[in-house]
Amino acid sequence: MKVNTTIKFTIRLMLVTLMALSYNVLSAQEQYSLIKADQHFVVKGTSSLHDWHMETTDGQGECVLTQTNGVMNVQKAEVKFKAEGLESGKGGMDKNAYKALKTDDFPWIEFKLSTFEAKQDGKGLVMGDLTIAGFTKQVTFDVETVQGTGTITVSGTTAFKLTDFKVDPPTALFGTIKTGDDVTAEFKLTFKNQK
Repeated sequence: MKVNTTIKFTIRLMLVTLMALSYNVLSAQEQYSLIKADQHFVVKGTSSLHDWHMETTDGQGECVLTQTNGVMNVQKAEVKFKAEGLESGKGGMDKNAYKALKTDDFPWIEFKLSTFEAKQDGKGLVMGDLTIAGFTKQVTFDVETVQGTGTITVSGTTAFKLTDFKVDPPTALFGTIKTGDDVTAEFKLTFKNQK
């Protein structure tokens, strides 16, 4: 009889411990939102005339972070920018870019995280789905993270071809100026804890 009571007590103790651990893991999840005033997203490329860049600060996003033994892990992250928020400072170039990006039909450039692999010194490897002009492709790139008081800043660079997303590189002046297929996206985004 004593053995049965001991087994029951041990099982109860294990269940209570598991529930407490589960609660701690869940309570460690924290929701962050992208700060509008502290974001930077730039797309750079080349053309037959000169190099170019377009930038925007018109993004939206959120992420969910957890901390395990002092190591940050990103459970979820989504960021999107208005395609017509990208500006070069040259109206004609912007119009050609918006036409190539089919912004009337696909107003957003979006990224959704699939996995985040934390590394040392705030570095990490990100994999996720990038959607441009309605076409989605999986991308992988390195990021750096810096944690502040109630904030986290994520920065990185990724390179791709426009044609990978079914985007025809824009042209101007009846095709005499041609945009290169290779582009680079650079970003620095700060998220704030919503607690």
